[in-house]
Amino acid sequence: MSVKIFRAKSEHVKKISSVFDLYRQHYGETSDLKTCGQFLGDRLAANEAIIFFAQNTEGQAIGFVLAYPIFCAVPFRRDLFLGDLYVLETERNRGIGRKLLQSMKEHAAQINSKGTLLATEIDNVQAQELYESLGFKHDTDRRYYYLSL
Repeated sequence: MSVKIFRAKSEHVKKISSVFDLYRQHYGETSDLKTCGQFLGDRLAANEAIIFFAQNTEGQAIGFVLAYPIFCAVPFRRDLFLGDLYVLETERNRGIGRKLLQSMKEHAAQINSKGTLLATEIDNVQAQELYESLGFKHDTDRRYYYLSL
């Protein structure tokens, strides 16, 4: 089965919403397909996110990567925060996550991004191995903090 990667546009929101909903469920959230579509549509309409999605030969979305543009004031350049990556469980271990990340990496280079930041769970070794194989480095120079509100 051949997989193609596309950059999402507003007309793709319905197609990728179901995969986004499964991603949220993976993290313990309740299914809410309508709000998923609204969230993705709003982000794309406001140019607040870049989304690439994987599609199988039947036209079904089977994975996505979503990044948010951020800025780094010191070098006056844009960074990307890679917030979300998900591939359907039935489609894993076929290189789809790698293809999605490679598409985002190419996009970052095209927009002259300084780099891409991401976070993952400490015990998600499989994802860490994938990220490192694509050139991501574990940051040992900085300590990141998070404030819950």
